[in-house]
Amino acid sequence: MTLTLAVALIALLVALFALVALVAVYARVRALETGRAAELSGYAPLVGRPAPAAVRPREGESGALVAVLDADCAQCHDVYALLGEVSRPGVRFAAVADRAEFADSLAELVVDPDVRGALFEGYSPTVLALDARGVVVRRRFVYADTDVRGLLLDLIAEHEVARA
Repeated sequence: MTLTLAVALIALLVALFALVALVAVYARVRALETGRAAELSGYAPLVGRPAPAAVRPREGESGALVAVLDADCAQCHDVYALLGEVSRPGVRFAAVADRAEFADSLAELVVDPDVRGALFEGYSPTVLALDARGVVVRRRFVYADTDVRGLLLDLIAEHEVARA
């Protein structure tokens, strides 16, 4: 085998590898685009599923607002504080986190990695609205420019309208 033939074979193998990688990336991008259209994120979709028992509404409560938080996230601490400020009787206001490193709030703090894992969709803070049966009916991500108080009040208002 000559040097020229060896170099040509290596170049052919590299080109074949690049082609296979390109096809794999294309297939993955198409799958992600299809998932985005169906609101899939690679995580099990929460809306329509029952939430873990640790955060479901209790007897006599008509629903719940649950924030999925991360103790290392500064914005998560703000969401937890506001969750307590907008609380209403008859609705459970809870936050689920990985650690208990949050300031006091009127909202309940559930520190349970399994519950947080069941509700985590790849981003925190996330706010979930649950109906009286504990089924997730709304999911909202909270971004840096989100009016958190307005978002929470909107979810409460949607809950009160749905209940009527």
